[in-house]
Amino acid sequence: MPGKIKKTLSEKRSANLAGAIQNWNAGVTRVSHFPLALYLEPTSACNLACPMCPVAMGVRDYQYEEKFLDLSLVEAMAEPLSYALRCFMSGGGEPFLHPYFISLLELVRSYEPEIIFNTNGTLITPEIALHLVKLSINTISFSIDATSPEKYRAIRKGAELSQALEGIILIQDQKRKLGVDKPYLNMQFTLMKENRDELFGLVQFAYTLGINHLVIEPLSPIFSFDPAYQEFFQNNYVPCDEDLLKTLKKLAGQAKGRMVFSSHYLEELTAPPRCAQPWINFGVRTDGRVFLCCGTPDKMGSLKESDFSSIWNGPVYQKFRSEIVAGRYPAACSRCLAEARSPWFNLDLMGQ
Repeated sequence: MPGKIKKTLSEKRSANLAGAIQNWNAGVTRVSHFPLALYLEPTSACNLACPMCPVAMGVRDYQYEEKFLDLSLVEAMAEPLSYALRCFMSGGGEPFLHPYFISLLELVRSYEPEIIFNTNGTLITPEIALHLVKLSINTISFSIDATSPEKYRAIRKGAELSQALEGIILIQDQKRKLGVDKPYLNMQFTLMKENRDELFGLVQFAYTLGINHLVIEPLSPIFSFDPAYQEFFQNNYVPCDEDLLKTLKKLAGQAKGRMVFSSHYLEELTAPPRCAQPWINFGVRTDGRVFLCCGTPDKMGSLKESDFSSIWNGPVYQKFRSEIVAGRYPAACSRCLAEARSPWFNLDLMGQ
């Protein structure tokens, strides 16, 4: 999960936040506020071939003709960026494959939202590390699913564990040299049958690297509805049995006072009375396609065909909002609601 949003907001961001809370609570379908959370996908390409990834599987919904987000699409989001509290700069691919990713970060940083992105860490150089620290990126989440080189190699196909660790070390070195705390570093561990035995020693592993937040998450059925992904999910998902729960609680105890520790397995979450995503999220794929959240494949519109306002208050967004207000969730939302994941994601922005 991301770090906490800064408490001091500009006057217009505070007013926009108040409007979002009011519109969500009232169930307004044509809203007067801007999104609180933006998703800008830098690239749909990746340098690895991880078995649990829809991109590596060749899932059609993740194969775009335009592999890299064009700067013009970010510029088209200038107004909502100036109101947004949070911007996620990652998606289906590895962001550092984008030839101008640092430039994209610089542009988004100029609008001052909280910036978060995921990476496998294998492409970070000393120069990139310095840029990230100087830009004061809020949170970088490193996807590391094993502590042993052999297991990592089997999961993160095409890379070595030492490459990912070097990326973290380079950033930590620059933070120490400049005497700063940011970026805040997450380590994201996706639990599967193949790496369950890697849980032991995970806290000490993360602590040695100076990780601020260790996240252990299960595979999720909502990332893709493609049959190939669903088959992989069914074959590799680890249900929360008594032994797993005991192990995770032990790890949480080891992490106490050393780093933040979280896991969906340990959270007793229930979906809120009304999913907030259609009121707070707006995402842009590399091809300009607009999406609502990772839990639905619906296309909300395209920034290549319409402007932001026409989509944000367009027929698809309004239909989602009206159906959710009426308690008629689209079919694609059913698994997400069962997991109680996306309905609460980013709700911390609204003090929930």
